[in-house]
Amino acid sequence: MTVAPIPLTPSALRAAFQERGIIPKKGLGQNFLIDQNILHVIVEAAGLEKSDLVLEIGTGVGSLTMFLAEKVYKVLSVEIDTRLFNYAKAGLTSYANIYLLNRDILRSKTTIDQQVEDQLKDWLQEGGLRLKVVANLPYHISTPVIIALLEGNLPIELMVLTLQRDIVDRLMASPGTKDYGILSVVARVFSEIEVLRTLPPEVFWPEPQVESAIVRLHVRKEEACRKISNYGLFSRLVRGVFQTRRKILLNSLLMLGIPSLSKEAALEMLRRLDVHPQARGEALPLEGFIALAKELELFGKEEG
Repeated sequence: MTVAPIPLTPSALRAAFQERGIIPKKGLGQNFLIDQNILHVIVEAAGLEKSDLVLEIGTGVGSLTMFLAEKVYKVLSVEIDTRLFNYAKAGLTSYANIYLLNRDILRSKTTIDQQVEDQLKDWLQEGGLRLKVVANLPYHISTPVIIALLEGNLPIELMVLTLQRDIVDRLMASPGTKDYGILSVVARVFSEIEVLRTLPPEVFWPEPQVESAIVRLHVRKEEACRKISNYGLFSRLVRGVFQTRRKILLNSLLMLGIPSLSKEAALEMLRRLDVHPQARGEALPLEGFIALAKELELFGKEEG
């Protein structure tokens, strides 16, 4: 196999694509980081050590993959585009600790690909290893991937992600704002979020039309489990509320399809939580969702 050089400058990247007839696909969110300084910032932000496993989503041409491999035990990098997968595979042959997969990271809209999970879990059985996610996430899958990773079974400790600005706004949004939604609530349940650095469009090629940012999420899954005893019910509540954004919270509750939940019972729940019955669900803070999910759980037990 011919070794393809990993392009580390804008001119080298453009030349490599032109030589191979590769055109970035807008539909796959292919905006490649072309600033080496930013690549180093991302790696440093993850605090990588030789005891770390890293999941990278979107191998691209392998430039970030290469920097990750130099710091950690193993890297599992997933790339959906066969052209880029083949290019990166040829360029990264000298790294024995890189495992590349030519797959869609998502098995469904809410779950991670099974082969990815199985490989990471197999490595984790060796013991003493920490799992981190480091990625320049393609825009079109950013929200479902973040949610799937946080809600899934992988024991992730840290995520360092490069995201377009509107995804960051949704992560950081306050209750009652237009950007506040499922992503905002799920991210708050499972992690502490830091915005580390804003990135201008010119550090990517092709340039996106918006700014991006590097975000670090300290994942706290055990803490989330302590707060929420029935996550399935909590998730159903959150999704029900934001899928009926224009409805008052009372009506959103009644549309959850919970057997025997009458209007009177729902009103009593809201009264106990000191929530106005005409309030809209998207104005609830995380603590409000947690408290309401507990009320619904108790109601189910009483009815059972």
